[in-house]
Amino acid sequence: MRSAWVAIALLLTYLILVFLAFRFFDIILWYQNGVSSTEIVNPLFLSVRQLKQFLEVRGVSYTGYVEKQELIHLVEASADVLRDEVEELGERNVKEKERLSSTPVASHFTGAAHFYEQVEDTKDSVWLLQVVPSSMSEPLLDDYTWTVVRNMVAPFAIRTGIFNCRLDHRLCSTKGWTQPLLLLAMPRGTKPKDKVIMRVCHLTKPNAILEWLSEQLSVRVKKISNYEDLEREWLQSANNKTSTRLEASNNNLGVKVLLLTHLLHPPLFLAALSIKFTGRITFGIFTVKKEDANKIGKVPKYLIITPDKTIVYGRRKLEHFNFKSMNAFLRAIQPELNDFFVCSLVLINMLAVFYFLQVCRSDCWWRLVATSLCTVILFNLLLFTLWLVLIAALRWPLTASIYNYCIYTVRVISLSETGSLIRSDWIRLLKSYWIFICSVFAFGIFARHNVPANRNESGSSWWEIDCLFSSRPQAQLLSTIAGLDAETGVLIERLANPALWLEPSLSHQYATLLPVHRYRPAQRKLIKKDSPEALQTVMDTDDDNVVSLLSRKDLMFDSKDVSECAICLERYKCGVLLCTLPCSHNYHQTCILTWLYRDNHHCPICRWPAYKNKI
Repeated sequence: MRSAWVAIALLLTYLILVFLAFRFFDIILWYQNGVSSTEIVNPLFLSVRQLKQFLEVRGVSYTGYVEKQELIHLVEASADVLRDEVEELGERNVKEKERLSSTPVASHFTGAAHFYEQVEDTKDSVWLLQVVPSSMSEPLLDDYTWTVVRNMVAPFAIRTGIFNCRLDHRLCSTKGWTQPLLLLAMPRGTKPKDKVIMRVCHLTKPNAILEWLSEQLSVRVKKISNYEDLEREWLQSANNKTSTRLEASNNNLGVKVLLLTHLLHPPLFLAALSIKFTGRITFGIFTVKKEDANKIGKVPKYLIITPDKTIVYGRRKLEHFNFKSMNAFLRAIQPELNDFFVCSLVLINMLAVFYFLQVCRSDCWWRLVATSLCTVILFNLLLFTLWLVLIAALRWPLTASIYNYCIYTVRVISLSETGSLIRSDWIRLLKSYWIFICSVFAFGIFARHNVPANRNESGSSWWEIDCLFSSRPQAQLLSTIAGLDAETGVLIERLANPALWLEPSLSHQYATLLPVHRYRPAQRKLIKKDSPEALQTVMDTDDDNVVSLLSRKDLMFDSKDVSECAICLERYKCGVLLCTLPCSHNYHQTCILTWLYRDNHHCPICRWPAYKNKI
């Protein structure tokens, strides 16, 4: 019981320390640079290569644009350029070769069943496929061009694959795939788990393919034709405060993302997000005209409209204008059940690490490995069991209402300043996950050496905290925390019990809280042959070896250490579990528990009460 509460306390302490450490690093960086990471950078100071890279990450086509001023205009029309984005782009340039080598491998379908399982049953993903008819041996795109295309669509979570019709002639003949082609598969409607539609493309140039993809996906972003529709359907609903909290807790109540820009088509990253959040979030774009510029204000602008408040995206830390950053933001304000599961999975494994490091005290490596595996498996099995029960319970109207209210609470926290900082910390931890894992183990090992294993060790504050969560008798709590005599506490507890004096006067629960340790033989002290300590040792011991040692050598060992159990009269073996009573007498754990459970609440040697502290 105590180890579980200590593990939970360590988990909360670790999360708080991580939050404070990131705040400390942010202050140091701000002091060194003198500017904030969310400061807007003038695109004029960027190179042509940097401008093109920004457009590629955002999914804005720059085909036909050659002059730097034209590229600057496209970047300014898509979104602001933040200082943090420029630094991230520099890191990307350093790791360019690693990025090209780590492009996701295209899936190779083995037949119609595999195709239907991956493509048509995945309703919230976009697939770009190469189809190779059985009469052809070569696909539409060669290996180099196909690699370039995969690199271009990877930042937008567009999955790629190859289907060879030789593996399943019937599917290709049914679909009419008689020539090499590119196939785009995406959900048809705006409902979750809707049917999948497919679009065919015969283009062979990477930039042209990317423009075609952007055109096909931008259909899912609702275009607002005039300012009146914008104000009535989007802005006015955002300013409406008449909805109750219960209505706002409904996850189908309009969370919207609105782009105000001079572009005619949305960037590809926004169009890809509209597929990712099908049925959860509505996406829209309004092309600002000259007559509406005074009403709208500064553009471009990404508005996040929720039933609670409206904020401008990009004004907080790590709110970048790309698919990955905005995806993390939208998942925080409008999570689904899988997001809660992933978060709980990470936390439960962190808790398992802290629990294992506090409980396991073995020196044998294979026992450590076995115990760690058992602990992790047990914690995950408990988590999966709880989730199965929760998923089954979500069918009940009351449980579904509670779940919607939880989503509402998470959204309110995520939209706050504190929630924004927590989200940015989480993104930075996942970016360097090896540092995250090592820090968890390092903190757990540090706490292992500083949190005592039993109440006799120093640092009794952990023991007192454990008393607050313990279910042992109130008499023990009073004697431990308030310094009250245990017998007085027993009397108070008995008077407060409606059963009065019909129950036994003491519970045996205190026996499970007695400190336990492993026996380690103490090093015996060398004493001189003619000293008083040597004579006293000979008089107090029955060991013939000590007497013979005294007659043979000038030095002998002090053997006052108690090395046998007074109950079973067996000598202690190294590593055996011993239990210590308040009077400081030690016994085998099994022996003393058996003794105490026979209504013998006293020490077998000195008869001191086992439930009473000895001062």
